Amino acid sequence: MNVSSVKSKIEVDDVSFRYPATEGAGKSQLEHLSFDVREGEFVSLIGGSGCGKSTTLSLLAGLNRADQGQVRIDGLETHAPGKNRGVVFQHYALFPWMRVRKNVEFGIRQVSEANKKDIREKAERYLKLVGLEGSENLYPYQLSGGMQQRVSIARLLSMETEILLMDEPFGAIDAKNRVVLQDLLLALLERSAKRRTVVFVTHDIDEAILLSDRILFMKDARIAETLEVPFEHPRNREEIVTSRQYQEFRRRLFNLFYDFEGEESEIAKGIEYII
Repeated sequence: MNVSSVKSKIEVDDVSFRYPATEGAGKSQLEHLSFDVREGEFVSLIGGSGCGKSTTLSLLAGLNRADQGQVRIDGLETHAPGKNRGVVFQHYALFPWMRVRKNVEFGIRQVSEANKKDIREKAERYLKLVGLEGSENLYPYQLSGGMQQRVSIARLLSMETEILLMDEPFGAIDAKNRVVLQDLLLALLERSAKRRTVVFVTHDIDEAILLSDRILFMKDARIAETLEVPFEHPRNREEIVTSRQYQEFRRRLFNLFYDFEGEESEIAKGIEYII
């Protein structure tokens, strides 16, 4: 996307955060974290376990509050969840006692005062978009893991919030369904009349490249490097992954995990040789 003149939708300004000691040692923390996300931009946070990715997302969602610094949405400091943000997690977070359509309707009601008929129609429309037409009256336990995550995505998108916060949404899905859901999310976002602003946490390098406009690599609770993804929208997986540019960009990301300090390990050399 052309972002040269696009304003910031999200600003994280010199944020530090530490979990209380009572919540256990070794928890992620943030130290003087600063970055911005432009309006309509898809930004992925990647990095090793414990670097602060999910903690950052929890602050953006308003589920935690920074000890220092500010999180601003549209220029206004925020400390709590809001109707302008929707969140989806790795583990589906569906209500087991609600049928599929009711789970989606619940999300819509959090941000809309539409009547019952309109809410039902919107829920059914988004379930159809994610390929779950005919499953509206099933309970979550009657669905596969991939189908449950489709319900979560339908609920998130049906809320039509300006900002989407996604924490490893495909991390617990098998490889085949992960590819399907990645392509589905990409298609739905590119089909939208107005591009949503997305912050997406992932460990998967290929997923980050396929989906993102920009990738923020986190290390030691800070943003260590920012990379602009060099592929225009709309994106075609098959065309991108076979290009030399993709392989070079992927290697650059890979080396951030294994060669960031300038001393590439023998394991990293071997893996990179294979790929």
